[in-house]
This record gives sequence, structure tokens and C-alpha cells, in this order.
Amino acid sequence: MITLSWTRKVDTADTADTADAADTGDVTGTPCTTREQLWRVLLHKAENPVGYVPAISECRVLDRYEDGFLREARRGSRLLVQRVTPDEAAGRITFRHADSSDLAVITNQLGEDEDGDLTLTLSITLTEAPSSAVLRENSYLHELNADFAATLDAMTAVLRRNALQAAGDA
Repeated sequence: MITLSWTRKVDTADTADTADAADTGDVTGTPCTTREQLWRVLLHKAENPVGYVPAISECRVLDRYEDGFLREARRGSRLLVQRVTPDEAAGRITFRHADSSDLAVITNQLGEDEDGDLTLTLSITLTEAPSSAVLRENSYLHELNADFAATLDAMTAVLRRNALQAAGDA
């Protein structure tokens, strides 16, 4: 399967709204959003994506679990059913598609860039059919996929052999 991702800064001193800075007295040049505040808003977005995700026109939570919830969201003419699993410690919310979407998984991941500014990474993992189609149609990606798949196979074999050897030595 193919995973694509995009990362953006969420909040830096130079993106802080100057009107907000004047109102709050925050003119020190520090970011105005903390990781904890951003996490709470990201959780809200997971349950209520309308207003955050332009393509989603409606959404409702169908069921709740100890580790997340099941939601139904309308994206254009499609109705998506997603199992949503927040992981606050990792700063990640995972949306696993329980329907026949071309997407297997969507992930929202909080992070920090090299300057310590908060980032949000949006990742999508395509299901097997669109992944295969992309690899068939793009020779560069096909060769890259073959190279790294072979590399991973070789690494896995050595890791497995060395782990078994270490277990036998113990």
C-alpha cells in the first residue's frame, strides 16, 4: 500500500494573529498555541469535522469504545464509515476506513519541526487497488517500491535471524 503525507506548521510567532496578540498582551513573539490546546482541538475536529475539513458536509458518531469511536461522515456524495482511535501520548489520531473507500487509513499527527514549532502531518494510506494502479502507471514509483520492498525483506530476515540468535544465547 502507498502512504502519502503532508506537513504544515500550525502555529509560530510570526503566524500569531496580531489583533489576538494585542488583546492578550502576547507580543513576546512566542507561539500562541500549546501542544495540549492543539490536541484538544484536534479531538474536537475528529468528532466534528465540519468546519475543519472543507469536503466533509456532515458527520455523526455512531458508537463509542474505550479507545475511540465509530463515525459516519459525508464527503461529497460518499458516506464514509471510520473507526477513530486517538492516541494522546503519540499525538496521533487514526481514522481507519470500515467501508469500501480507496483509503485504508487517514492519520493526523502532531509534531514539532527543527525550530520547535508545532506541526500537523496529514497522512493517507491507499488501499491495495489504487496503490497497484499507481505503481503500474508510474515506472519511477514502481522501481522505488521494488527496491525498498526488497530492502525491507532483507532487513527483516536479518533482524529475525539475529533476534532468534540473541534469544538462543540468553
